[in-house]
Amino acid sequence: MISCIIIEDEWPARELLKSYLAVLPDWELLADFDNAIDAMAYLGRQHVDVVFLDIQLPKLSGIGFLRALTHPPLVVMTTAYGEHAVEAFELTVFDYLLKPFPLERFLKTIQRIQAHLQVPANEVAVADDAVILVRADRRNLKVNVSDILYVESQKEYVKIVCKQREIRTRMSISNIETLLATHNFLRVHRSFLVALDHIDAYTAAEVSLGKHVIPIGRLYQREVKSRLG
Repeated sequence: MISCIIIEDEWPARELLKSYLAVLPDWELLADFDNAIDAMAYLGRQHVDVVFLDIQLPKLSGIGFLRALTHPPLVVMTTAYGEHAVEAFELTVFDYLLKPFPLERFLKTIQRIQAHLQVPANEVAVADDAVILVRADRRNLKVNVSDILYVESQKEYVKIVCKQREIRTRMSISNIETLLATHNFLRVHRSFLVALDHIDAYTAAEVSLGKHVIPIGRLYQREVKSRLG
């Protein structure tokens, strides 16, 4: 496993990184911090392979954090400020991600890190045309796309409801929508993504998938009507 931590004081940015990391086989998020001082104390007692580090942090900046470390782990900067890139690379930062960065750009960094650490390449998102990989219960689970009925957002988690099981994974519904973009899924509500192939019936207000009844959000009604006829 490649171990990592996140140092990021903005909650949405921290949760986005968590959701990206949640789909990576062989990666383990050990901890996340909203300041560099607590993270520094943690690194003093725990080995970490990779640090995802913001620059604008309270009390001690990301740049100051790097300067204070004698033997820093591999560091990926995640920031909205491009003007610090030269200084960051002088401090041997491995990569510099400008917010907001999409999952595709993040995965390129992951592949470079794995090559640098000489970790065998794994599929980090879609395993093949019919399977996605998700992280749940500290395991990497293969989920057959054809078995998925719908996905429900539950704050920092999503619940993937399949024919025979339910899976909760730390990921945003937008990220799993990206993973399923080449498959026949439709966002029908801010909190729901459904498999069109499993819809049994629908009205202007809801869709039914067997015993499951999913509401259609007002902002999604036009798209649903267009797709379902």
